[in-house]
Amino acid sequence: MEGPTSRTDVAVAEARMRDTGNKRSGDLQGFQSDGPALHGSRVLAVALPASVLDLLPRNVLEPHSYIARADYDELDSMNFAGRDAPALVLSPLLTPVFDAIDLARYLSQRAYRGRYLALVEKLPSANLIRREVEAQSPDLNFDVIVLDGSTPLHSL
Repeated sequence: MEGPTSRTDVAVAEARMRDTGNKRSGDLQGFQSDGPALHGSRVLAVALPASVLDLLPRNVLEPHSYIARADYDELDSMNFAGRDAPALVLSPLLTPVFDAIDLARYLSQRAYRGRYLALVEKLPSANLIRREVEAQSPDLNFDVIVLDGSTPLHSL
C-alpha cells in the first residue's frame, strides 16, 4: 500500500466527495456498506469545519482515513455499531446545539465502541471534562484534544 503524501492524506474516490486540500471528505453515504470500498479507518467529524482537521496532532488521523462530516441532527441516520461504524468520532467540545457530554451519551446509547475525541481551542483543565464524560458514559473511549498545542498528543 502506498504511503500518504502528508500527515492528513486520506484516500477514497467518490464523485460526491469534496476535496479539502490534503484530505478527502464526503457525506454520510461513504459510511454505508454499499458505499465505496474504504482503505483506511472511517472518521466522523460532527459539526466540524474541514479547516479544524488541519489543527489536529499529526498522529490522531490514520493515513488513508475516510472523513465524513455531519451535523448533529443527521446522526440518527448513521450506524454506530458493527462494520459500518466509524472508528473515530470528532466533535467540538461545545456548540450551540450540543456539547461533548450530550454526544457521549448519544454514542453510548447507540452502542458505539470506537473512539470519541472532543476538540477545543483552549481549556484550563481537560481532566475535569474527561471525568465528567467518564461518569456519564463509562463504556466510551473518550478524550479531549486542546488545539493550542498543550495536549500531550501534540508532542508525539
